[in-house]
Amino acid sequence: MTTQEYFYTAEFFQSAKIDPFIEHIRQYLEGQRTIPVSKTTSSNARNITFTFSDSLLNLFLKQPDSINKPYETALKYGFRGHSSGGKNGIFYLRNRDSRLIEVVNRSVIRYEDPIRDDLDLKGNSLDALRKVKIVCHNPLGERVFGVYNTLNDRMIFLDLAQY
Repeated sequence: MTTQEYFYTAEFFQSAKIDPFIEHIRQYLEGQRTIPVSKTTSSNARNITFTFSDSLLNLFLKQPDSINKPYETALKYGFRGHSSGGKNGIFYLRNRDSRLIEVVNRSVIRYEDPIRDDLDLKGNSLDALRKVKIVCHNPLGERVFGVYNTLNDRMIFLDLAQY
């Protein structure tokens, strides 16, 4: 019997909260389902789909408080492009995010195979990807970061880092 897969959205999160997503993660990590895919919108009303690396998915299970808020923020506010400050959502990294840019660059090398698979890069260069972060209030000073394929509006979030 095949399980019906679907996108996790802000509306679904509002009605069902995080539990179905967590259960999907558990089943994915046990090899029973495909990777959970979430869908949000961008500031120009385009649909953006995103996933998380296996290390972040494990974090959802082991330390949910460290990742649930960024996930909810990504769903609720969506992709907002360039940051003007003071807003939550998914944003491009800015030049002044130099420490975070270095971490993303190292992570792209470390996660190259999952990035290529998830973002459907085929022969395209990793250099074409845009670096993104989820901005939400985090007293620990951490950001979830990832990369964005603007050609197919897909993102993969790779890890957490201090900013």
